[in-house]
Amino acid sequence: MKHRERINKEYQYQESEDSYEIGCQWIQQNDLEKAEKFIKKAIELNEYFIYAYVTLAEIYEKQQRWHDAIHVLKKASVHDPAFDRLYLLMARNSLSAGDFIASLRFIDRAISANPLQEYLDFRETAQESMRQP
Repeated sequence: MKHRERINKEYQYQESEDSYEIGCQWIQQNDLEKAEKFIKKAIELNEYFIYAYVTLAEIYEKQQRWHDAIHVLKKASVHDPAFDRLYLLMARNSLSAGDFIASLRFIDRAISANPLQEYLDFRETAQESMRQP
């Protein structure tokens, strides 16, 4: 990579982090609309900023926009498919949306990547939710 391109990329990543920090400040002030704008800008500037995707999904969760959260997390998983926690978050949002089958599919993917007790417990909770009328 040429020197100028590298400098531009570094500046872009720094601007992305700044935008993310501002978005997090808006979350603390409970202005989710402004937070969403700044977090989206962070992702636009650095499409590999996985925690920005997670934070955007959390904003959507607070607004009960389950499908938007899932969509954002799927985008993040394209950039980092080994980040198993993304699948837990997709499972949680799917369960909140009432999509039990998708929830189980996502949590199984998380478990196959990393069989944490937290994931196994969530799977049990999701299965119990399916059985309830």
